[in-house]
Amino acid sequence: MVFNNCTDRSLAVAQQAAAQTPTIALIPIATDLPNGLAHVGTARRFAMDAACALAGPGDHGVLLTTDADAVPADDWVDACLGAVAEGADAVGGRLVGDRAEEAVLGPGFLRRAADQACYAELSDRLASLIDPLPFDPWPRHRDHSGGSLAVRAKAYMAVGGLPVVPVREDLGLVSRLRAGGFRLRHAPGVSVSVSARLSGRASGGMADCLREWLAAEACGAPHFVESPAEIVRRLRLRRALRHLSLADAASVREASALLGVGIRKMRELAAHATPQALIESHAPDNPDPSCQCPVGEAIALLEDMVESLDGVRDAA
Repeated sequence: MVFNNCTDRSLAVAQQAAAQTPTIALIPIATDLPNGLAHVGTARRFAMDAACALAGPGDHGVLLTTDADAVPADDWVDACLGAVAEGADAVGGRLVGDRAEEAVLGPGFLRRAADQACYAELSDRLASLIDPLPFDPWPRHRDHSGGSLAVRAKAYMAVGGLPVVPVREDLGLVSRLRAGGFRLRHAPGVSVSVSARLSGRASGGMADCLREWLAAEACGAPHFVESPAEIVRRLRLRRALRHLSLADAASVREASALLGVGIRKMRELAAHATPQALIESHAPDNPDPSCQCPVGEAIALLEDMVESLDGVRDAA
């Protein structure tokens, strides 16, 4: 466990808890880093590298990471390891807001959070229909952040570990894993309760998002999200890149048209990168999309798309 420039009693509290739980071996890493490095990327890298060293060179080591203000479900470890045993190289857990803390933020916040959750679930259901992944089938969710992430130690080492960046280091690791061809499972049985606190150390983190939602509600600002049309465009491009083959002229033409490059350029790209790497380079997750579609309109459009595609799949 890494204590990143802590000025409170975090270390003492953790040691007391470990003393009462003899089945847990606490290995504290207390850091006092300069400003340029005193961020979550450095801290999580320290923790994961230390865990990787403990796991050793074998094939069975698995690293699990969460956050200090998160409360994993009682079966969190078993559920993560179960998904790995079923073939996953990495496992994202579902993040569920602390209900008591969220209730304090008021009905407007709860409504916005519910709409966002509905939109996210429909977006991911659409992804499972347009660009299905055999190793990450429906039902699933779309969370894979540091609040709940498990990864095989060998996969972690193969991609060079977690990037040391001040924000979204967890998403950076997931992108490296995907680009490396490792299988990410969004296991529905893995869950973690996360705090709805409004004060956070990581710029652009969840606390910032919650404050923005509250400010928007306070001034009556509408709730905008990424348009379903843009989601579909990205998913179709991912599917085309995933099935791209230089031996298949039709797949090259489709990918070049969706990516907006010439056939020769598309062949050059395909010759120097795997389909998985191309997806991460040209159709990655977009944590900061252009949000111009009202959430109610987006939900209605997504419901129609999912119903239509689900019907086609059932008929097939």
